[in-house]
Amino acid sequence: MSLDIIPRITCIEHPGVVKNTDRAICGLGGHQAIVHAVNSNGQNPLELSFRSNDVFSHPIVSRSVTNAHSVLLRVKVKKATLAKHNGDLKAAMSANPNDYTAEPYAVINCNVRFRELADFQSSTLNSPFISKMRDTIFAGDLDAIKSLTITDIPLPTGNIDMPPSPRFSRIAVPFDYAYRQNPAVTAITDHTGAVKLINRSLGQRLYSKIVRWTDKSVPESSQLGPPPEHLVKYVEKLKEKFEERQIWTRRALQGTTSEWDQSWASHVKYALPYVAYTFKSGPWRATYTRYGLDPRKDKKYSKNQTEYFRATTAEEEQSKLESESSGYIFDGIHIPSGRSFQLCDVTDPVLVELINSDNMRDEPDEKDGWYKASTISKIRRIMKLKLTALWHHQPVRQMDVAKILEESSDEEDIQAVADEIANKSADEDMQDNEQRLNKLTLQQPPLVSETSANERQILDVVAAASEEGGAKLRELLGIVQQEDVEDNDDEYEIFDDDE
Repeated sequence: MSLDIIPRITCIEHPGVVKNTDRAICGLGGHQAIVHAVNSNGQNPLELSFRSNDVFSHPIVSRSVTNAHSVLLRVKVKKATLAKHNGDLKAAMSANPNDYTAEPYAVINCNVRFRELADFQSSTLNSPFISKMRDTIFAGDLDAIKSLTITDIPLPTGNIDMPPSPRFSRIAVPFDYAYRQNPAVTAITDHTGAVKLINRSLGQRLYSKIVRWTDKSVPESSQLGPPPEHLVKYVEKLKEKFEERQIWTRRALQGTTSEWDQSWASHVKYALPYVAYTFKSGPWRATYTRYGLDPRKDKKYSKNQTEYFRATTAEEEQSKLESESSGYIFDGIHIPSGRSFQLCDVTDPVLVELINSDNMRDEPDEKDGWYKASTISKIRRIMKLKLTALWHHQPVRQMDVAKILEESSDEEDIQAVADEIANKSADEDMQDNEQRLNKLTLQQPPLVSETSANERQILDVVAAASEEGGAKLRELLGIVQQEDVEDNDDEYEIFDDDE
């Protein structure tokens, strides 16, 4: 039989068990609503209400699937055979494969389905106020509507008698939970014979002891107890390394243990918390320090400070550079493997001279460590200059290095000029002094604070010596000046390559 001569119909999939056809049609809105939905080819949805006599019943909205092209079959089975299987058509057909007939009855062009979740329902049968609304407004009785007064509206006290909310739940479509076993979870049998589930994809937890710059003390020892058996040899090796040098980065440790097997790199981070703690902030950030040692107490640990520099090359190029690198040592000639360095791992002769300088602070600074700002600034600028040249395969311009080295210290310039002004006689021409002082650098904007002539002149010299140094001294002197100072400190944010 050709399907071209078979009629096309619309199928409504009722989610309930239909025993009373008239009641089911009433729950869909009646014949007119069904005809309107069918003629719209699925554009106008149907609303299914399981309590069609209650206007406050929340309906389920249909969704139509057009061009379904399903075929509705007419199956004929003997009544006796069907009764024998308690009306189960599928069972009757399976038991008597040759005792029934099937033929196409219609082609379904549109399926009207109700797949939304039913909303929460509220019964209004016992509501006096809703009963009055049914008898007046919903009944369409004009005289009864006129008799409904505002005093009949219930007050919001006690059990509130009022119409229910238009909708209770915001979820109309059920979640697709897709329940299944996690493929990473496997069952194992422990030493007692008990079976338990473990997730092999979970990373092993690190128990690193972290110290911040503001912490007053450092941990004296590990509180983890004895290490597990698989970490014992790595912990013993680390103890030897921390006897040689008290402060390390993880990259430097891996660079000095090349004779170990490949498992060293994957185990060292779990073994380190048994031997050393790590600084989260400050000049020793991301380093591992032997328990009980506080580098903030002794200037000799200034060489263990770390400096970090952002790469200016593309990720692909940077990956290539690291594969051709010279390791964790910075010699100013070969490309290093990372972007953070301990000063003790710098072998460039120019930088070594600055690192070994005695120009130290009396107390360490959170940003610069033990070095004074003028010294650490030169170290950072020269390292940045050479790293950028190496990353871009360009030669280092020695004139640029010499220019940085020849810059005099801000503290020396300020002190020399201040001493000269202090020794100046009171009756000497102050304008001549100002001209001589302004030769140090560009003239800065005037200060907003009111000071004497000598104090103003000294502060102008402070501002002229350098933007950074001037700002620091003005802060110490309690002088506020409205000016914008470019902040390039982000270049030197310190953190570990492994983070």
